[in-house]
Amino acid sequence: MIARSTTVCSFHDPIPEVAEIAKAVWRIEPGRDGFAIIVPTSSVDSITLRRFMVDFVAAFGEAIGTPFVPERLGRFDQQVTTKFHRDGAPDASLLVLGYEPSTIQSRFFMADACRAARDAGMGVNAFLSANNPMFPDGERALGPYVRELLVPRDTGAIVVVNNSLFPDDAPTPHLLGLLHKGTIERPDPNASRVINSMGLTPDVPNARRLPAGEFDRFLTRDDLD
Repeated sequence: MIARSTTVCSFHDPIPEVAEIAKAVWRIEPGRDGFAIIVPTSSVDSITLRRFMVDFVAAFGEAIGTPFVPERLGRFDQQVTTKFHRDGAPDASLLVLGYEPSTIQSRFFMADACRAARDAGMGVNAFLSANNPMFPDGERALGPYVRELLVPRDTGAIVVVNNSLFPDDAPTPHLLGLLHKGTIERPDPNASRVINSMGLTPDVPNARRLPAGEFDRFLTRDDLD
């Protein structure tokens, strides 16, 4: 199934629909999407893209009443296909991916393992242990719960994913995250597909924090990991 819900806006203007996006992404109910995509009205440069990501995260935190701190920041040229996975992070985690314009076509998929586990009468961790998505049988078990998100390559985009995963015995309600994967059909060693990545967690007293200066470096760097 292709997920078609997209917010289109200028990355130079105030961010629209933040409250609606936050409600959909930062979900505790399986009926909500757990993701969002924001597409610029025209191609933007890398610095503008990253500054928009930072402004969006601040507005997202205001919308849910919880500020975020970055625990991972990256910038890389990714031209490899991945399996369904969750980025390593604290239990409560927000993933924001900034795709720069590229000539390389890629596909982005999300799997709602929380819904799959609920329908199977299992906790999500138990479900993933029994149906490891690193293997074909495990990925097939997720099949009915997979959606493809259309990421335009000409303008780039920002993808926002609830990356949370709580223990099966955690008190409910709690955040319900998604798994994600990317596929590259035709890698091109002469081109780049740059992704800017922010792994974030709610700003609580024991939150894992990056060293001072890493945040400013993320906004201005021109090198890749």
